[in-house]
Amino acid sequence: MTTLIAFSGSLRKDSFNTRVLRALPALAPDDVHIAFFDTTELPMYNGDLDGETVPPIVAALRAAVAEADGVIFATPEYNHSYSAATKNIVDWASRPMMAGAILGKKSMVISTTPGPGGGVHAISATSELLTLLGGTVVGTASAAKIHEKFSPNSDVIVDDEFARQLTICMSAF
Repeated sequence: MTTLIAFSGSLRKDSFNTRVLRALPALAPDDVHIAFFDTTELPMYNGDLDGETVPPIVAALRAAVAEADGVIFATPEYNHSYSAATKNIVDWASRPMMAGAILGKKSMVISTTPGPGGGVHAISATSELLTLLGGTVVGTASAAKIHEKFSPNSDVIVDDEFARQLTICMSAF
């Protein structure tokens, strides 16, 4: 069984990127388990908090990344890049310096937008960051007009092409 830890780079309750993560278990191959990690209470990275003891959520985040076979990031695109929340997750997971749990991990990057861009700049920037940390991005998935890709009032993806992209990426782990 492959376990993938999934992080949303959006703190908004009904974020489209978070909804995509909630849809993943139904699209995952049978041998893939998706574990969602809620980072809404994760403090912004602060070296003063990163000592011998760290906030409990930071310890849990680092342990979850260390134990997972891979990491999934779903990030909105802000100003042609990833969100501050996405960067904050990576900052905490990449420490302590040269020994962070995310170093060398396989990852998947998702970005969706209600507009026409599909988050391609966020995917590029996030992939570059994860590669810089020695990781391998095994797949990316993007979707423009994401609000049209869900079944009304649910987290079920009804767009066959986008669902196929997500399944292929998860299979790559």
